[in-house]
Order: sequence, then C-alpha cells, then structure tokens
Amino acid sequence: MTMLTVLPCDRLAEVMPDLLDDPELLSPTDAAHVSQCLRCQAEMARFRRLRRMLLNLREQPIAADPELLEEILAGLDSAAERRARHRIAGRRAASIMGLAAATAAGVGGVLVLATRRRSA
Repeated sequence: MTMLTVLPCDRLAEVMPDLLDDPELLSPTDAAHVSQCLRCQAEMARFRRLRRMLLNLREQPIAADPELLEEILAGLDSAAERRARHRIAGRRAASIMGLAAATAAGVGGVLVLATRRRSA
C-alpha cells in the first residue's frame, strides 16, 4: 500500500493568496523552500500578476448600457407582480378551503341533528 505524500508545493499552493497580504505566514522552512523552488516562485508571480490586474480593474470605470437600468427595473416590477398574484391566489385558495370546511361541518351538524330527531 502506498502512502500519500503531500509535497511542500501542494501545501503552499493553498496559502499563496494569503501570502500576498502577509508574507510572515511562511515558516522559515517554507520560506527556504519557496526561495529554491521555481514552481512555487512561478505560482507566486501568477498570484501577484492576478492581484495587480484585479486592482487595475477596480479603478477602471465601466460604461453601462443606458437601457440596462430600465430592463432591471422592469424585471423587478414583473417579479413583484408575480409575487403579488401568488399571494392573492394563495389567499383565495385558503378562503375556499375554509368555506369548504365550514360547509362540511354544517352538513355534518345537520346530519347529526336529523339522526337524533329520528331516534327520539
């Protein structure tokens, strides 16, 4: 049976994004590994590049389609109308069920009274 060995590169790959914010998270052993390992250095470089690109995106304004706001508001209005219709339909169904239960109880009461009068 073979034993699964976790390589330092695999273990460090999970914490590399955090290392960009706090390089002191590395133990001296891991820091020595990163300084010697080309794979880990390349991975850190990729994370730095990705972070730089994301920071640049934050600063770039995005032009929105002028009709987008109208489409979003129309979608919200139609969703609110659907919810209102479902609420009304639910109330109607509850009213009908209540009326049916009351009718059944009334019929049951009439039957009980009718059978009591016959036996008396």
